Amino acid sequence: MRPSDHLAGRATAPRSTHRLLTVAVCTTLSGCDVADPPVDKLPAEQQFRATAWPALGRCAGCHAHQPAIDFLSPGTPAEAYATVFAFQPPIIDVASPASSLLLTMGKHTGPAMLSADADAVLAWLNAERAGRLPDAGHPVVIGPIALAAGSVNTVDLGLGATLRFVPVAAAGGLSLTGLELTAGAAGLHVVHPVFTSQPQLAPRRLDTADTFADLDLVLAARAVEPLGGGAALFAGFSPTDPISIHVRTLEAP
Repeated sequence: MRPSDHLAGRATAPRSTHRLLTVAVCTTLSGCDVADPPVDKLPAEQQFRATAWPALGRCAGCHAHQPAIDFLSPGTPAEAYATVFAFQPPIIDVASPASSLLLTMGKHTGPAMLSADADAVLAWLNAERAGRLPDAGHPVVIGPIALAAGSVNTVDLGLGATLRFVPVAAAGGLSLTGLELTAGAAGLHVVHPVFTSQPQLAPRRLDTADTFADLDLVLAARAVEPLGGGAALFAGFSPTDPISIHVRTLEAP
């Protein structure tokens, strides 16, 4: 065998071994050409650090350090993750994420949460619910509902009940007038509905004003009553986008 043949043979084996080692390393470590999982597939605590914590950045200036409102204390994601769940009075509703005060407090002494930030926080809370209450079902979600602007829209709520309203374009948002609940034969119990809007090419928008936060309504059989004051304005909602309604409780009393 010529020296060049011998060297070529020696060189071939290490190169082959190197390729095998590279494949092995890439299958056991993140990186290389192996794609990381999408954020919404990460465990809930990782989603909090990756997306919810940055979305809460504008809140941390006050809510990480001021006594009595420091639910993001001490201002770092690892520690704040525990604090936000332990805070009293509760600001997280794992059973009904969209109803969480963290999302729905709206404008207070500080600004309301931006829509994109609220979307990120809601996605994290939904992941928390899936992980913490896997067998508890889901809060009742009605929709998505395509809106017929300027006309009476009737939405089937189940239980023989309906919700009626007239959607109208309003400055900066969507107005629903003539909001009216009709109970079925067994009556109706409704607690804390939260309206959301679903743009076709953008993330879901939440009613961060939490218009019906205090609503706990019991209707007798076939009774008809206005929802809230019978009208509501949803800032940032487009009248051309479908809406959904997340309800903490929707049942026969």
